[in-house]
Amino acid sequence: MLNTKIHYGWVIVGISVLLYLFGGTLNQAFGALINPLENKYGWNHSSILAAYAISAIFGALLSPYVGMLNDKYGGRYLILISIIAFLIGSIITAISTEVWHIWIAFGIFMGITHACLNISLITTISYWFDKKLGIAVGIVQASQGFGPGLTTLALTSALPIWGIQNTFWILSIGGSACMFLLLILYKSTPQSIGKLPFGSEILTVPAAVEAKAKTNTLLEIALQKAHAKAVRTTPEFWKLVAVHHLGCVSHSVIMMQFIPIAITAGVSYSTAGQGAFLFFTISGITRFITPAIAEKFGARRTMIIMFLWQALPIFGLLWSTESWHFILFSIIWGFGYGGEGSAFAVINRQYYGRGSFGRTYGWQILGAGLGMAVGGYIGGPLFDLTSSHVITIYFAGGTSLIGAIILYSMSATKGSLIPDWDKDINLSAIAD
Repeated sequence: MLNTKIHYGWVIVGISVLLYLFGGTLNQAFGALINPLENKYGWNHSSILAAYAISAIFGALLSPYVGMLNDKYGGRYLILISIIAFLIGSIITAISTEVWHIWIAFGIFMGITHACLNISLITTISYWFDKKLGIAVGIVQASQGFGPGLTTLALTSALPIWGIQNTFWILSIGGSACMFLLLILYKSTPQSIGKLPFGSEILTVPAAVEAKAKTNTLLEIALQKAHAKAVRTTPEFWKLVAVHHLGCVSHSVIMMQFIPIAITAGVSYSTAGQGAFLFFTISGITRFITPAIAEKFGARRTMIIMFLWQALPIFGLLWSTESWHFILFSIIWGFGYGGEGSAFAVINRQYYGRGSFGRTYGWQILGAGLGMAVGGYIGGPLFDLTSSHVITIYFAGGTSLIGAIILYSMSATKGSLIPDWDKDINLSAIAD
């Protein structure tokens, strides 16, 4: 008889996808709010995009601390925080009348939501899988593509009918309720329910230490610090922070400015929204397959290709004047955008082996978040000053090209850069 029992790690993957769909997509779809807010309140692009920039900066600065909290308390605790922040942020948006209300709603509370979800969901997946990590991460990251696409399409459809207030009342109540229900089933580690990671038949020495550490707080802290310290001694750690920053600068420009660029070119709001839906949704394909490709062929090589794929199509926007130009751009660019940031969990594993990645990924998210802030905001003042998107387009393409160059300068992913990170840990503590 076939064994049809599903490992709970795959349940965690499914829950992670749904959590991101309900709570993590609104920031990414913020570009759909620019023109409605401008039309309703008369605010300029710079003041509106300041909300997104504050959110990205606040979330980025929180990320290293969120990573430490994830290591100490687990992802479940952080997801609870993200749900509460999402609820408060959505309610403030629904009742807002001044631009600074949006700065608080998105800048503070959605920043907390995004930072907590981004770090907790991916790092938790890495704890649940010894094998098929690329596929598991790919599934979750695919939701980071089609999720904002669906949200953008929903916003560009709902806002003209219901308005900003009614739309966000629905989001605050419905989204938060669904996330609370999902949290009941979410578990931070396999050890917390007496299971091993998927694909693990026997524990390696470091993994055995980790398992014992769940009942030995001092040893757990020693493990986390030893691994994090070893990781930070490598140049690749800091280069990955810079690479994540540059990649996010590049695509956040397009995420925020695609709809305004299309409207400036004479494309309708609904058609521009459909274009954004396309590139978000198509990015889900490469978000899913890129981690698996990176596992098989090497993450560094895969990331170089994806950074170039993200960069080069952007320059085509300089000559885009028709609706089909923007639709074609969305189809082509979506693949590069989806693959650009999807292999970080894999390259961390290939460079640094198994270990506690909350701190490591937190620093990378710091770089990414600051990149999202720079890229998400810069298009606003550039347009207000020049009444043109040309400089913004060059800036977006150039930053991704620089990221590809840095990746090319990094070590090949043929083996761990810190194979002996645990050599100074007192293994005799296991017998205590």
